[in-house]
Amino acid sequence: MAQNSEQAVEVGTKLVSEVNEDAYDLRVESHLGQLECRASISVHDTDHSIAPAELINLLKMLDISDTVDLEQLAIFCTDAANGEDPKNFLLASGTEPTPGKDGYFELFVDTGDDDVELTEDEQGRVNFKNIQAFTNVQPEQLIGTIYPPEQGTAGKTITGLPIPAPLGQAAKLVAGDGIEIRADGTEAVATKAGRVTFEKDILAVAEEFVVSGNVDLKVGHINFNGFVEIKGDVLDDFNIKSTKGISVSGAVGACQLISDGPITVGSMAGMGFGLIRCKGDLTARYLNHVTVECWGDVHVTNEIRNSTIKSAGSINVATGLITGGQTIALEGIEAKLFGSKSGVKTYLTSGVYFPEVDRLHFLRTRLKSIAYQLTKIAETLPPLQKKPLDEMRPALREAIELRINILSERQIKITAEQEALSEELAKFAADEHPTANAKINVLTSMKEGVIINLGETTEEVKMEISGPASIIENSQAEGIRQLTHSPLKTCAQSLEEEALQEEAAEEEQAGNDS
Repeated sequence: MAQNSEQAVEVGTKLVSEVNEDAYDLRVESHLGQLECRASISVHDTDHSIAPAELINLLKMLDISDTVDLEQLAIFCTDAANGEDPKNFLLASGTEPTPGKDGYFELFVDTGDDDVELTEDEQGRVNFKNIQAFTNVQPEQLIGTIYPPEQGTAGKTITGLPIPAPLGQAAKLVAGDGIEIRADGTEAVATKAGRVTFEKDILAVAEEFVVSGNVDLKVGHINFNGFVEIKGDVLDDFNIKSTKGISVSGAVGACQLISDGPITVGSMAGMGFGLIRCKGDLTARYLNHVTVECWGDVHVTNEIRNSTIKSAGSINVATGLITGGQTIALEGIEAKLFGSKSGVKTYLTSGVYFPEVDRLHFLRTRLKSIAYQLTKIAETLPPLQKKPLDEMRPALREAIELRINILSERQIKITAEQEALSEELAKFAADEHPTANAKINVLTSMKEGVIINLGETTEEVKMEISGPASIIENSQAEGIRQLTHSPLKTCAQSLEEEALQEEAAEEEQAGNDS
């Protein structure tokens, strides 16, 4: 009965020569894909065993020469002549190929995954709120370089034939949203603004930065080229700046929120230091002691209290209250209630573009300050210049000369500024704003102490105004007009023209009746 037997066979082994003589039986094999030459011998007559020269000639006939280890060959022949019958003896070795260096990606920006290294300022202080770890990127910004894999070093077989070297592995990089691979696959470039993410070999630019909790010392100040969403609160003295908008689900403290897009907050208690500046619309439930500069519309659900609200659109608190502070809008103001029973001063201005008003106020205030400074310098310089400096102690003389120089330089600098600002003020003229609407809508009541500014008219409310009503300027007489309520978008100028026509018609009718 035949018996199965298993024999281990080395992969890459090949018989290259077999010599059978009366004195010996020689077997020469290549191993490991011709990387090694090994020999085995059985000697029958040790006096006539194979000589080194004979074995060298045999290997040369097999094209195995440059890779032969002559010392190993001598040992093999010596052992054979001593009757030791060496087996699987290594006589020659080729060279293994060296794989090429793998390609890799070098990232030039921070993704926020690494810890921030806090640094001290000149006074040795550390601001623990400046811990933003990611880099804001812009379109066309180079994000990183992709280095290609390198070619390895070729090897050679025992017969001297070359063994090609494998190329290194390519860099593991997938271009995700907002990333484009350029320059023949060597550069990763951003195609939009945001922050870079690099997860699971996918490189992308995210346009949103989401904080799942509060903005506090764990998060620090935020400055992001995209949209910022805060699902918790923003604690006092933590500022957020974004290019595409800010949304805060919770409450905001005495902070600065600045965005080129819209801003939405749950509520904000600014304690007189809070600032919201947005180029889009502002939406909130409650604002208290906050300064707002908004280039869109302002929508508040419940209350604006003791705040300065400036809007290049309209201000609408249709279901709530505006009390205290100053409210300025280009396209009209509407609220359920204005002022309070305590008579707190509440300033309402409609129909003006606040950046122009602010600039005009700055010009006048700054020129007044400069005039005061120049007066003080003119009073101080002459007495100093009359002092006998040559007769004074060196230290005192040097101090007086220093003060004269500082005052003189200051005089020259602010005089030039005065001339430039005076010229700007002389040429200052408000632009035409087609959407301007000097109108205030009172839905329920306007309390005493509210001060109204419409066009050329400024009037303080002495007796409560009941709504719903629309208030516009009376261009033909001093004071304001209280008209039947109309939508805020209805232009005050049109309402004034209709009122004038009605008055003219009434006068004509009265003349006819008489």
